[in-house]
Amino acid sequence: MIAFDDNVGSYLKEAFARGIAAHAYIVVGEKQYVGSLLRECAIVTMCHSHIGDDCEACKKVIAGEHLDVINLPIDAVKNKMSVADVSYLVEESYRRPIDNSAQRVFCVDATNSVSGVGCELWQNKLLKTLEEPINGVYIFIGVTDAEALLPTVRSRCQVLKQTKLTANEVKQALLRNSFDMVSCEMAAAMSGGSIQRGEQILANRSVFEAYRLATEIATEMTSTKVALKYASAILAGRETIYDCLGFLTVLLRESLVLRLAPELCMLPHLQHTIDKICDNYTLQAAETCIEKINLAKKQLDDGANVTAVIDRLLNTILETRYLCRKS
Repeated sequence: MIAFDDNVGSYLKEAFARGIAAHAYIVVGEKQYVGSLLRECAIVTMCHSHIGDDCEACKKVIAGEHLDVINLPIDAVKNKMSVADVSYLVEESYRRPIDNSAQRVFCVDATNSVSGVGCELWQNKLLKTLEEPINGVYIFIGVTDAEALLPTVRSRCQVLKQTKLTANEVKQALLRNSFDMVSCEMAAAMSGGSIQRGEQILANRSVFEAYRLATEIATEMTSTKVALKYASAILAGRETIYDCLGFLTVLLRESLVLRLAPELCMLPHLQHTIDKICDNYTLQAAETCIEKINLAKKQLDDGANVTAVIDRLLNTILETRYLCRKS
């Protein structure tokens, strides 16, 4: 049985059944799942009246062999859209279906194509096709963030967003795979509502080392001298810096939740750790430190010096904690 994401494939199937399907969609999801979400859209569009494991059209779409399902960009290695890709889309959109179907589907993976040189050129080239839809032609643009696309593109498409489970739902699914409770809670809290992302986290021990380090920083970092040790530890695992900072944010946020709405806590089996964080950070300190961490991540995204950013962040956390205690 073919399974569909509730907010993407299942929604689209219902839209076709009711005769309200749009001709163009922006499909928003985690980067590693955008391809599968686009494939769901193609399956539903080509086979919405007879989807099933025995459907030959479905099998062709899944195998990447359906002649009326065109995947872009053409260069799968670079995987970046170009004006040439859109020119090809426009040209092909005027051709009649050739594989026993009534429609043509274009699946555009734009996850690597919404910033940098040429990003506006290919989007502007696509506008006329989006403004003047051709009967039987459906376009699906896959991205991780719809806001990164040009407003003119967004205004001409409907948006479908990947379904996100609650942290508890992800945890329960991970527990069924025989992982331990604490690890499942940590992975679920960082999964973004994705079981598959949770499984990837559990399979990567370096990520768990980053989580352990974040826990130590939140509970044991009490002086500038200690901060230097933790800065070195973070920098030693550069590939997991975002994991460390992300989990540090979760821990601080959990300390806020415990004091304000304990029924919403995601990490009950880390209660002792969260209690210690509550002792170390006032509500104001925790809120401010979360803001500082998010600022540090933005600075890293913008290419700032990693060592300087981490050193400054840890010292700022210590200072914030002290000032909030003092007041």
